[in-house]
Amino acid sequence: MIRFYLLLFTLFCFPSFADESTLPPAKDFFMDAQQVWKNKTPILIMFSIPDCAFCKKVKEEVLSPMSQMKEYENKILIRHVDANSFDDVNNFFNEEVSHNEFSFSYAVNFFPTVILVDQYGASLDKVIGVVNEDFYWTDLDEVIDNSINKLKKQMDAKL
Repeated sequence: MIRFYLLLFTLFCFPSFADESTLPPAKDFFMDAQQVWKNKTPILIMFSIPDCAFCKKVKEEVLSPMSQMKEYENKILIRHVDANSFDDVNNFFNEEVSHNEFSFSYAVNFFPTVILVDQYGASLDKVIGVVNEDFYWTDLDEVIDNSINKLKKQMDAKL
């Protein structure tokens, strides 16, 4: 009985358990690409695996809060890909593939990996691993700003 109350206490007092679920999972990149065209905002794709401690930390402490902040609402689309999952996702060519196959198509083999892509799924920039936990948010923010600038230059280019 004490274990039951301890479990309830833990669930209600430490909300970080719920934070991970707020990161939007990847479902349809073909439709997400339409938003990139419309809003000129890149897609941030976080690739992770379930037993990765740094992946969990990045999801809970950086990307989940980022996905809920107004500041980032018009800057990026955030999506999560579980590299071990065989759940379906619609890729940028409107083909159904598994999360695993999608990860393989980007040659992701180190986790966490964050890739910012344009409307075609082409990489604008990436962050592989966690070099410094204390500066991860600011480093990622800089990569996001660089990707936004690259995307706007691409989309504003005249032929």
